[in-house]
Amino acid sequence: MSMNIGLKMWNALRERTGRRSRAAFGAVCVVAVVTGGALAGPAEAEPDEPVTGTVESPNGRWPVNVRSGPSLRSPKVGRIRHGNRVTIVCTTRGDRVKGAWAATDVWDKLDSGRWISDAFVDTGTDEPAAPDCSGGDPEPAKPEEPTRPEDPTRPEDPTRPEEPTKPGEGATAWEQQILDLTNAERSKKGCRPLRLDERLTRAARLHNQEMRDRRYFDHISPDPAHPYPEHRAKAQGYRGEVSEIIALGASNPREAMQGWMSSSGHREELLKCSWTSVGVGALKGTTGRGNSLLDTGPWWTQMFGAR
Repeated sequence: MSMNIGLKMWNALRERTGRRSRAAFGAVCVVAVVTGGALAGPAEAEPDEPVTGTVESPNGRWPVNVRSGPSLRSPKVGRIRHGNRVTIVCTTRGDRVKGAWAATDVWDKLDSGRWISDAFVDTGTDEPAAPDCSGGDPEPAKPEEPTRPEDPTRPEDPTRPEEPTKPGEGATAWEQQILDLTNAERSKKGCRPLRLDERLTRAARLHNQEMRDRRYFDHISPDPAHPYPEHRAKAQGYRGEVSEIIALGASNPREAMQGWMSSSGHREELLKCSWTSVGVGALKGTTGRGNSLLDTGPWWTQMFGAR
């Protein structure tokens, strides 16, 4: 990125703002005091579209950790190599991290649902590049239609799923199809099939119900009792490493799987051979609440486990 100010001025600005790829967070205007006076830019309109960026590790070699939430206390759920391109859905404030672009408390939420410190992402601009994660309920877009995966079994009619009366009463028709499709994709990579775990299934179903009832779509729950996937799994009796993928608006299991497989981050998690068990939740929306996907659903969750 070209620099229009001297190195000393740039370093002063960088230290003052605490980040490089955004001079303003949300719609806040940043005024930076430098040698000889003040530089004040106009308030920028908050972006409303995702943006891509390049991961920049501090030494140009080590991969950068990604986490389940915008905090250094959140479990590590993967790593991204230096130079890889990522899609940032939105940004929020979290723990302060010192990285390639100085220290910052801004964290980027990726399209995979994982979080990476903005100190390690170059978006090619110093202006706001992605919307604020707390800026309301964005309506998630339905996934694009990729090449259909092979169906390992003849699916039952997906238009009338069997709804459980309470979480944990065996797999519904939709959930069984998700499991079959997932294991079919994993077998192409040489991974062993996942075993359906009732504890993880309860956690997945309850997360779907909470997202529907509280009208949100995120891996992070607003309930402080179980904010992250590992908390929800532990609450159901599962103790071990877990990872979660979610989807909203897919009209049937095949469409939900297509959306996951067309996203590099979701596909990588789904095809990780170290996972041995899985919980699957599928939940239809409630009619009469509204026209948003947050009202109509359906909601889909897979929670993978290493035990």
